[in-house]
Amino acid sequence: MKKTSLLGASLIALLMFSCQKENSQEDTSIVSKVEQENWQTAKLDAKFADSQKEVTAYLFPTALISKLVETPNVEFVQFVLGYSNNTLQIKVVGVNKAGKEFASVDSKILKETSGTDKFSALATSNKKTDKGTALLNEHLLFPKDAIDGITAWQEKLNTVSDLDDVLSYKGARFNHYSIEAAIIVDMLKNKNTANIGLFLGLNPIGKVTTILIGLDQNNSIKKVSSTGKDGDNGDVYDGTRPSPPY
Repeated sequence: MKKTSLLGASLIALLMFSCQKENSQEDTSIVSKVEQENWQTAKLDAKFADSQKEVTAYLFPTALISKLVETPNVEFVQFVLGYSNNTLQIKVVGVNKAGKEFASVDSKILKETSGTDKFSALATSNKKTDKGTALLNEHLLFPKDAIDGITAWQEKLNTVSDLDDVLSYKGARFNHYSIEAAIIVDMLKNKNTANIGLFLGLNPIGKVTTILIGLDQNNSIKKVSSTGKDGDNGDVYDGTRPSPPY
């Protein structure tokens, strides 16, 4: 009888633990959805601009994002937008062609008092490397274009003007940006990269885009190599497909 009671108690405890674990996972998912919904209705005013100006970049540790892109069936990554504390929140999810999610990684927000030193390595580079494939070359940015885009976004925040317009398509606010997982895989070839840094900037048509730059353990940018050798460069990529419309 004691053995039966003990077994019954153990089963009940196991069921309670399982339920708690499931609830915890659901709570995490619900919070994420709430932040995404909040972003769609957030007021992009001076409070938002002041808070966003403090954000230098969104950091994705290479140890975590490498596991994401290595997950079976992951062909694209999506940088999903959320909103809390008057600030954009961004996570990356790995999806297949149909958009089914398989893995995700939250970002850490990097805040720095000045971006001058941050972009000095890019300012002295006037070239982009030939990656040998059309896909990689398509998403490569000239370092100067990256700086111009990031600077234009900061200027837009300073003026607090047309923020709704630059973050939307035909009145519908962007909810994520997508890019092929192969881009991230290429960035991870640089062994000195500790974080993939996502910087916000304006593209040539004046819309907010994501600019991806590999950062070292001090979150400094490595100068683009003149040799163009894989693992020796500090390439800059642009995630050019916002949703909507894509």
